[in-house]
Amino acid sequence: MPTVVRARSFYVYDRYGVRYLDFFQNYGRAVLGHRPDQIQKAMKNTISRGLVSEYPSIFAGRLETLLATLFPDYPVIRVYADHQKALQVAKQVSDDALFDPASSAEQASRTVSYWRPFLGSGGADSVMLFPILPFPGSFVPQVVCLKEEACTAELPPSDCVSPLLLDLLIKTTASLVRTLKMEEVVTMRMNNPLQGVFETRGPYGLTGLSDQRYGEFALEALACKVIMPPSAQVPFIVPGEYTSGTIRPLLELARRYAAL
Repeated sequence: MPTVVRARSFYVYDRYGVRYLDFFQNYGRAVLGHRPDQIQKAMKNTISRGLVSEYPSIFAGRLETLLATLFPDYPVIRVYADHQKALQVAKQVSDDALFDPASSAEQASRTVSYWRPFLGSGGADSVMLFPILPFPGSFVPQVVCLKEEACTAELPPSDCVSPLLLDLLIKTTASLVRTLKMEEVVTMRMNNPLQGVFETRGPYGLTGLSDQRYGEFALEALACKVIMPPSAQVPFIVPGEYTSGTIRPLLELARRYAAL
C-alpha cells in the first residue's frame, strides 16, 4: 500500500497527491467511507468532557439500544475491548470456526458468525454474531450479540470501554442504520461490477487466486490506482462511490487474471 496522508469517502491519497480507490476499506470498518458522519464533532465533544478513561458511562446503554434495532433477534449484547478477547468468549459457545458470509454462502455449522452490512440476514441462523461495524480505526470495541439468553451465564460481562470509543461506535452504527434504510444506496452497493469475474456476494468478493498470483494482481491493481486487501483470504469490498472511468482499468485487469 502507498503511504496515506489523506482519506475521503472511498478514496485515499498518498504524499504525492495520487488518489487511490479503496477496495480494502480496512477489513470492512470503512464500509461507509473514511470520514463517517459526525465523527469529528463526537470526538471533540466527548474529549472536551474528559470522557476518555475506561470508566462506566451512559454510552454503553445507548449502544445496546441502537444495536437492538439492527439485531432484534439477539437480546443479549456484550461489548469487549478487543477482538481477541471476543474470540476467546466465542470458544465458550462453540469450537466451530467463525463463519463469514462474505467468504461463503453455505457452511455446515453457523453457530458463531460474522455479520456484514448489506448482506441481509447473513449469519442470522447463528447463536452468536460478531458484527463488523463501521468505525474509524482498528481499535474498535468488539460487539458480540447472543440469540439465546441461556448462553449468558457462560460469558463474562462487557468490558468497561472508553466512552470516547463507545460514542464513536454509536455515531457510525447510527449512520449504518440510516444507510441500510436507503433503498437506492443499498441497491447500488449490491450491484457488484466484479460479479461474474470473481466470486461475489453483495459488495464483497474473493478473487480465488493463489497467494502468489494474488500478490501480482494486487500490485497491478495498485498501478491502476486501486487498493486491494492485503491477502487473497480477505474479502474485497466494492466502494460505495466510484466512476466507470475509475474502475474500468481494474475490471480489465480482473478479467485477465480470472481467465488465466
